[in-house]
Amino acid sequence: MRHSLGPLMSPVLLMLILAAGLATAQPSYYDAGVSACVPGAGYDHFPFCNTSMPLADRVHDLISRIPDGVKPNLLTARGHLKSRGRQALPELGVPSYYWGTNCIHSSMSANCTKDGRCSTSFPSGPSWSATFDRNVMRSMAAVVGRETRAFFNLGNFTDNGRNGMGLDCWGPVANINRDPRWGRHGEGGTEDPFLMGQLGVAWTKGLQEGEDQRYIQVAVTIKHFDANSLEGGAAADQGYDRHNFSANISKYLLADYYWPAFRASIKLGKAKGVMCSYNSVNGIPVCLDPLMKAARAAWGFDGYVTSDSDAVSDAWRRHHYVKSAAEASCLALKHGQCDIDSGNTYYDHLLEGVKAGHCSMEDINRALFNTLRLRFELGLFDPIKDQPYWMLGQGDIGTDEAKELNLIAALESLVLISNPGILPLKAGQRLAVLGPHGNASMDLIQVDTGVVCPPSPSAHAGEWQAEAADAGQFYCVRTPYQAIQETNGKNGTTTYVRGCDLSDELPGGFQQALAAAKLADVVILGLGISERETLDPKFMEREAHDRDRIDLPPVQQQLANYIIALGKPTVIFLLNGGMVAVEDFMNKKNVALIEAFYPGMEGANALAQSIFGIANRWGRMPYTVYHSNWTKHNSMLDHDVTHQRTYRYGADAVVPFGFGLSLSTFRLAFASAPTATLPLAYGSDGAVLETVEVEIRFSEVHQKPRLPRNLHVGLTLAHVCRANASFSDENSEFNMIRACPFSDAHFEFRNAPILRATLGVPCEWHIMRPAGGAAGFGGWAGILTSVLTVRP
Repeated sequence: MRHSLGPLMSPVLLMLILAAGLATAQPSYYDAGVSACVPGAGYDHFPFCNTSMPLADRVHDLISRIPDGVKPNLLTARGHLKSRGRQALPELGVPSYYWGTNCIHSSMSANCTKDGRCSTSFPSGPSWSATFDRNVMRSMAAVVGRETRAFFNLGNFTDNGRNGMGLDCWGPVANINRDPRWGRHGEGGTEDPFLMGQLGVAWTKGLQEGEDQRYIQVAVTIKHFDANSLEGGAAADQGYDRHNFSANISKYLLADYYWPAFRASIKLGKAKGVMCSYNSVNGIPVCLDPLMKAARAAWGFDGYVTSDSDAVSDAWRRHHYVKSAAEASCLALKHGQCDIDSGNTYYDHLLEGVKAGHCSMEDINRALFNTLRLRFELGLFDPIKDQPYWMLGQGDIGTDEAKELNLIAALESLVLISNPGILPLKAGQRLAVLGPHGNASMDLIQVDTGVVCPPSPSAHAGEWQAEAADAGQFYCVRTPYQAIQETNGKNGTTTYVRGCDLSDELPGGFQQALAAAKLADVVILGLGISERETLDPKFMEREAHDRDRIDLPPVQQQLANYIIALGKPTVIFLLNGGMVAVEDFMNKKNVALIEAFYPGMEGANALAQSIFGIANRWGRMPYTVYHSNWTKHNSMLDHDVTHQRTYRYGADAVVPFGFGLSLSTFRLAFASAPTATLPLAYGSDGAVLETVEVEIRFSEVHQKPRLPRNLHVGLTLAHVCRANASFSDENSEFNMIRACPFSDAHFEFRNAPILRATLGVPCEWHIMRPAGGAAGFGGWAGILTSVLTVRP
């Protein structure tokens, strides 16, 4: 089945998503106990309920009425953990509030609705980056934000309402991918600071900006600030994990590499939240570091800061930076500007710190102002009758538009690494689908997800519990084998044999797989790793656990070697968050290789459509793929990326950042600057060669530009064709060239079947200052590798 949304990823798409599935009736939100200043309830006479007053005055009035003794609990993310006692203010008519709804690629805290609608589970973070499509990123975030609002209104939580769900999404993960062993690559995005920043901006705008500009739809919380890319596992034998490690990083690299994604999200996206991380940087626990206070001034940040789960406690228990929990609480609040403690340290020790003189009630009131102001900005203290966000409900969850967007995002995220003429496949052949991921369902979806499937028909009576996570929770997720079997058609035969587990042999597994392969015309092999505890820990990636090795588990490599040796055309697809070494599969005449990451709910359909040429929307690698022996020469503790890490600093790549093939053939060339000509062929539908001519116009130039050494262009060709191009060498505080106004492409078919167009495009130059003598750099620094995306 062919899916098309035309020029999908444009401002028009956002309006399409925002308009989809409007609820037909208003639920009783006042009864749900999530709104303050309820008319007629006896509390709307307070000045903080007066919408004609300036917002700051309303917040200060509310703070003046709160007893000091309950303030620490208001600054505790989920309330006291043992009693689940989130702080309400019943005498003021103010309900409690839950801080900590996770949004990584879905509304993670959401349950399914009673009619079986579940949150949309999009592809993983690296997949978002691999699209190189900021409009797709923003559109996905808009769905997550809209669904989170709807679930909030309905009261559908993963624990069936016992704990809660707020409107501050803890996500996205903006930490840079500086080491492939990092356990949270599945949540992260890319090794490139500029692209990571663009993802952060898209996430922020998509979540926060809905149809009602008066209020924030859902508040983003960019995490984890900063230099948080070590969990434990690979470094555990040296005594380090994320709770006690201090990253030693130069000021230059902090500004050039580790901060840009956060800076862009705040300055360009207007992010309302930041999470400080467990680790220390240069000896100072991040949640106690005065850096955030400086960032508020330098970047114009006016939101709130939360700790990662009781990182404030780590400051004294694990880092031994201070001597007591009281001192840690006060320094986090005063120096680190950490407004919310995601633990119990503030609850138990903050007032003790005030009494000891480590901080003051003024410091506490400042934190209360930052957090309560956000709740006001979310519309939680204003009449709700004219607020569209309060009208969202069941009909806005899991819409058909969201599902179609999910498929297109998955299609654009798959990276074709090699293809010696094997793809696209023709339907109606004898196919053997093999490997531990060949029939995957759960492992298609990154682990930080909401409930994916409603209760199955065989489920026991009672409320559906996300905590009862087993394979049954993913029964509704189509597997690669199922999607390939359907696409191959009735005239073909498709068989599946697992062959081996992720890291263990199966009795007779190799023999069964080889037997199936010998009978097939083409073999499709699903390999990779997992975030779930189903394989050897050395190869497992997940939160709190880094990998030791970046190659495939030996049993999978052995299976692949046996299959490839048969000489049959073989298509390998990989499921993983962080990179998996692929040097053994490169330059094989009978092997096509696809990087799929964790492609989400529609991942199997995207794989099948791409393999058979029904779709041709491939992405590009968001990070470098190293040789398998890279880990032998690079310490997990080393945060100095100038040591030949990533493409910016001379990494020795097997597959470089930005690389990716297509089923079409095209090239980028300057015939006569500033005109670029991009011939491309629709390999998927057999159309005649078409040519797109792009004239690049510069305007608003502060100084005469020179064309950058590297150019990345993104074109989306569909029913109505649009183009998007940007020129950047990297992120910086200073723009030499302002963005040119965007104009649509106007295409004309003439007598010959040639498509020609001339259009103006946005010109984004981010000029970096010279690297100041850093090794290998002078003058221009860190220019992006060429990335050309051409999609039908």
